[in-house]
Amino acid sequence: MKKSNFFTLMLMGCSLCFLPACSDNDDPDNGKTEPPVGGWTIKTIDQCPDSGEKLTDAQMDAVVETFVDEVALPTYKTMVDNMNKLQQAVDAFAASPNDNALEEACTEWRNARIYWEQSEAFLFGPADLESFDPSMDSWPLDKNGIDQIIKNGNWDAIEGSVDESETAENPAQNLRGFHTVEYLLFKDGNAKKAADLSANEIIYLQKAVKHLVNDGTNLYKAWKDGLGDEDVPTSYAEAMKKHDGTYTLSSANAALELMLNGGNGMAAIANEVGESKIGVPADDYAKDAAAGKFGEDNSGVLGVESWYSWNSLDDYEDNIQSIRNCYYGGHMTTSFGEDDHYTYDEENPGGISKLVKVINPALDSLVMVQIDKTIEAIRAIPAPFRNNLDAPEVTPAREECANLKTLLDKVKAKFQD
Repeated sequence: MKKSNFFTLMLMGCSLCFLPACSDNDDPDNGKTEPPVGGWTIKTIDQCPDSGEKLTDAQMDAVVETFVDEVALPTYKTMVDNMNKLQQAVDAFAASPNDNALEEACTEWRNARIYWEQSEAFLFGPADLESFDPSMDSWPLDKNGIDQIIKNGNWDAIEGSVDESETAENPAQNLRGFHTVEYLLFKDGNAKKAADLSANEIIYLQKAVKHLVNDGTNLYKAWKDGLGDEDVPTSYAEAMKKHDGTYTLSSANAALELMLNGGNGMAAIANEVGESKIGVPADDYAKDAAAGKFGEDNSGVLGVESWYSWNSLDDYEDNIQSIRNCYYGGHMTTSFGEDDHYTYDEENPGGISKLVKVINPALDSLVMVQIDKTIEAIRAIPAPFRNNLDAPEVTPAREECANLKTLLDKVKAKFQD
């Protein structure tokens, strides 16, 4: 995916000198470990007093509504639209297997993947309550189980409920979802050759995509309308906006804390990208390499998410972009291979930034800059990630993710009841 340049750093360079009085802090550590923003760093921002201006209910309600209407719902809608295009492309390939049709299916997989990854800053609500996240995106996949199904045609094995218990044997979620489809479509970052797919692999591909589309459709429906079941009986979107106690959302503060939370919200995905998606494979690679294990004998290589398509670094960047979308209050409107375009106004965001700017402008500026620094650090890692787990750029990317998580935790604390 082609990425446009971010302008926040440039804008900050022109405007940070006009921050409130707390920006005059004279920190002796400035410049030694991180460039200061308006005189403040992540280490010293707690010393910068809040403005004292109290947020109104109307201001907070507006930001929650912006998140629902301009971030969550349109992201999921576009994801589902792209999943349907993926299904159409796969069905076209199945009807007439050829290399061009398979390449088109790969492109549509990437298009659907973008919007799924840009939803990972809000995996709370239906994605959690209905277990759509593991159903659609479990990693690592069960390669041996998938190969066995290809051999025996036991298609029922992919249709079971999610079972994440430690005693689960061949749970269905590890036999379907984005990564099973990826495994069937891609090899070494490119589309496989049509002749390489057996009849059963094509059948499996169609069934896995059908299940993925069904999950994605129900995830969007759960947010928009509800599913009428015990877990998500009514619209989760309306519950967030009304915050009347439904789904335990009893205030605008509760909704904002949920968005920022470290379990399945913005802070969580910042941590997951740095510690799990980048950190765990890099650490495992170093450990196995020291023991003389390389290539696919190295657990670090096998642990890299999306390594069949070589989409890993795009995944991670889209995860941080998901945080940016929530913070600025908008969504992406473009497809794979196009210059990125987002619906928010970078100079006048309508998302969480709008509130933080009232409470503590210096903190708001630090978060804006840190989001961009994190994205740039991920971009700096050589691609494909699975072949560059020991690159020197890996450690700075992990550190920037940790810095972003730290700042988002500080923002969350501002909204605690």
